[in-house]
Amino acid sequence: MYGQSGIQNNEDLPTPVKYYNPDIAQEYKKIEAAAEQRLLSMLPEEFQDDFAPFLISGTASKEEQSIVKQADTICAYLKCLEELSAGNHEYEQAKRRLEETLEQRKSPEMDYFLTTFAPSFELSLDEIS
Repeated sequence: MYGQSGIQNNEDLPTPVKYYNPDIAQEYKKIEAAAEQRLLSMLPEEFQDDFAPFLISGTASKEEQSIVKQADTICAYLKCLEELSAGNHEYEQAKRRLEETLEQRKSPEMDYFLTTFAPSFELSLDEIS
């Protein structure tokens, strides 16, 4: 996923590339819609209605969208912490940008998660054992 976090995996195109050309953006949205439907169809039928708002773009409530955005940002932030802990300083700028995004999306639940669990992502393997 790429989104607001500024981090991407190998299966996604960077947002500036996707949306540089309107034709490319339109085609990419078609590909994403097909992928969403495919993912949903892979779930057991009894779960599909429950998971559809999280897999099909534009079907989640505002509150659900907010939670998913928070989770996406937290995931990217934790990746930065892990990389920085391993000595990969290329993630410093992304970490700072994500900290700003986390501040904008702040909630008591997110604060609890970050306070309780995030510090462990900064530990080395020796410190974890």
